[in-house]
Amino acid sequence: MKAAMETLMARCGTDMTIVSEGIEKTVRGFFRAVNSKSWQNMESVVSLLGEISRGQYVYLGPANVAVKEGDTLNLGTRSYLFRRVEAYYFENQPVYLWGLCVEKGVNDTWGTVS
Repeated sequence: MKAAMETLMARCGTDMTIVSEGIEKTVRGFFRAVNSKSWQNMESVVSLLGEISRGQYVYLGPANVAVKEGDTLNLGTRSYLFRRVEAYYFENQPVYLWGLCVEKGVNDTWGTVS
């Protein structure tokens, strides 16, 4: 499964830069906006540009590139802050990293009552 995910990211992913402790690493993975705190609603309609007012983004990247909470992801002209990072495991092997990000400089509304 790990090889399949690595192949998928290499073929279909996008290049992003991760900045951790001042060191920049280029990774290839996936990054998209989420539109709800509920996992059941994550596949709902997202605007054409992939942006939503709440500003939450999901990162899926390679398991072999260390990323931690507080690191920065640069994509195009925008920067995002990792709020949460976890490895997804299959058969006791890390397959990919999952992260939740917010855009830097934009108010973090995660966890507040609308």
